[in-house]
Amino acid sequence: MIRTGCGKIRCTFICLLMVAGLTLAGCTEMPLVSHLLGRAEKTALPEVAFSDDFSDPKSGWDRLQSPLGMTDYRKDAYQMLVTAPSTDLFANPGLSFKDVIVEVTAARLDGPDSNNYGVICRYKDEKNFYAAQISSSGYGGIFRMRNGVYKVLGGDQMQPAPAVLGGSATNRIRFECLGSTLRLAVNGALVDEREDNHFEIGDVGLIAGTYDQPGVHIAFDDFMVAQP
Repeated sequence: MIRTGCGKIRCTFICLLMVAGLTLAGCTEMPLVSHLLGRAEKTALPEVAFSDDFSDPKSGWDRLQSPLGMTDYRKDAYQMLVTAPSTDLFANPGLSFKDVIVEVTAARLDGPDSNNYGVICRYKDEKNFYAAQISSSGYGGIFRMRNGVYKVLGGDQMQPAPAVLGGSATNRIRFECLGSTLRLAVNGALVDEREDNHFEIGDVGLIAGTYDQPGVHIAFDDFMVAQP
């Protein structure tokens, strides 16, 4: 799934279906990333309902290669490369949850620090879901996509978050979607909390995107979902 947009808060979605095996121009293999993604401390979760270390490329996640970017299993991680400006790519495993806690370990492999990446909950379709995201420049926030309109809850853009480790550092992202309460925690510290009741149930997922500069490359590992 791919979102393109119109500025700092982007607002238009398109979906591309590409022929399997299409090679992304300019896309090269990155160094082994498992050692980068193993350092973020995991927080305690209730009973785990779903987990994926992305070692099995048949575990069910979307796999996309297009002129706008790539989402695929690579080097025992799940990687997203966004090669167009003002574009988000996202992927889902094809599940459904109501109240849920989602966690993932993530690190920027390449590209500008001005980016966004994180996790999704209550995904209904490409125009309706919640996302908790951080940036490599040290910001964080909770997003709502409703009827194709993309919004940072509580403001116009993500806010500074000291808990977010910038640059290519590894971060552990936690998104709690419990009733109408949405909480984003990073590396064990609360970053944002909002109330919203537009979506009650849906898939989980991963998301990564660009602003003015393309080339953001994010690796994800140790994805876990719990139902309290």
